[in-house]
Amino acid sequence: MTMDIIMPQMGESVAEGTIIHWLVNEGDKVQKDQPIVEISTDKVDTEVPSPTAGILEKIIHKEDETVPVGTVIATLEEVETGQTTSAAKEEIVSAKEKKVEEKAIPVPPRPHKTQTEKRLSPLVKQMAREYRIDLSKVTGTGIGGRITKQDILIYTKGKPVYAPPAAEEGTQEKEKIIPVSPKRKIIAERMVESKKTAAHVTTTIEVDMSRIVKFREEHKESFFRNEKVKLTYLPFVMLNTARSLRQHPVFNSSWSDEGIIMKKDINIGIAVSLEDGLIVPVVNNADKKHLDELARASHDLAERARNKKLKPDEVMGGTFTITNYGSNGSLFGTPIILLPQIAILGMGTITKKPVVINDAIAIRSMMYLSLSFDHRVVDGARADKFLTTIKEGLEGWEQELNEKMPPAETGFGGVW
Repeated sequence: MTMDIIMPQMGESVAEGTIIHWLVNEGDKVQKDQPIVEISTDKVDTEVPSPTAGILEKIIHKEDETVPVGTVIATLEEVETGQTTSAAKEEIVSAKEKKVEEKAIPVPPRPHKTQTEKRLSPLVKQMAREYRIDLSKVTGTGIGGRITKQDILIYTKGKPVYAPPAAEEGTQEKEKIIPVSPKRKIIAERMVESKKTAAHVTTTIEVDMSRIVKFREEHKESFFRNEKVKLTYLPFVMLNTARSLRQHPVFNSSWSDEGIIMKKDINIGIAVSLEDGLIVPVVNNADKKHLDELARASHDLAERARNKKLKPDEVMGGTFTITNYGSNGSLFGTPIILLPQIAILGMGTITKKPVVINDAIAIRSMMYLSLSFDHRVVDGARADKFLTTIKEGLEGWEQELNEKMPPAETGFGGVW
């Protein structure tokens, strides 16, 4: 039986992908889950595994081709477990030879590509031209030694960026154009679409993180020894956000012309900053996870996002997003909603400052939380209640609170 290999959907906003390198040739035998092709999108570089054991029958789209999501890029002749593949392979080879013989007009051979050239993405080729780089001098750190954008940026450190053509004598350059990467163009389109579609409003609340700061200081070393993961503030916020989403389920929804679409699963996306953009991998069923599970999951997704090792389903299905701009020192911001979600939570940096407690001045570790929400779906009072629930959970943190979610108090009923 012949099976189609398609260009996968690498996130809700991804419309196309580029074939970087075929890891097997036509007629090669492959095993189930064996990587067969390396692709690149504006979000992720990844390897596509074979859905079953068989023989790669035909490669439809070649390296360096960019095709829409869902396009058939190859076909695979499925081989049942235990079946001898030699006969199937001979049949495929025979069919290919027959097709070649039937061609009436000879096709001139394509210009020969070196192995290095074949493994370059269009973006890397463009950067090489703009930076005027001899790629033979660049060490590739990507899959199979492929040169990545990060390799180009590292190589060009200390060198002129996008050196302009020499100006004519007597003239002085007053401006220059820095080309925008495909990923940045798509991010720009999505952000403008979100602002045009959703009625953005942002509300901000200040949270006393002193208990969590103390708890983290007391446990971060033992946590790292046991889990091999640093304990950051993100999983604390994720845990309490998941609890709040259980109590205020309308924030776990999306807008449609037919009505509000309520989501049963609470899947929290975490915004991860990359060199050339942003990606939002998703922690599924966040409301059913302990603090340590959220810490491991968020760390693992962020690391693999930066190393371009995410799988297609790990950037899909998010119902709510958290962005931690505080990691860069920002106090608060007004994040843009990731459609079709209706809200996004922003974490500011934690700073020690004097606050008034019971008419006395005390030093506390304070943090701002900003919630951008779609005013078409919810009003400000409900948004403030949602934020207040998160605030109360963080300020009242105790070790015994590291439990799985309690039963939902409101469920899908009583949303309004």
